[in-house]
Amino acid sequence: MLKTRAAILPANAILLVIGLADLVSTMFWLHTGQVIEANPVMATLLSASLPLFVLTKLGTLLAYVGVMEWYRRHKNPQFAQIVASITVTAYVGIYAVSFCMVNHGYFLG
Repeated sequence: MLKTRAAILPANAILLVIGLADLVSTMFWLHTGQVIEANPVMATLLSASLPLFVLTKLGTLLAYVGVMEWYRRHKNPQFAQIVASITVTAYVGIYAVSFCMVNHGYFLG
């Protein structure tokens, strides 16, 4: 049985680490001209303002984790765990596929 008293779901903690790693790696690769932003919404925000891009990235990540943690504590901890696990898997999968599709030319020469 899932412990509902944990400070944060392990999947949500992993998601925070992955999200921050995504942000830092994206910023590094963008700064060095190695990649482009694949998400059209985030690309638009990036072209408007770097701080807006960073705040939106962090804000959506923190909002998601906050909602999931509230749901876990007050509604259905098992469902929250399932959704959080699916979200981590989807995030990694979408990131990997998008990165490879958009930036394949950088690696093929």
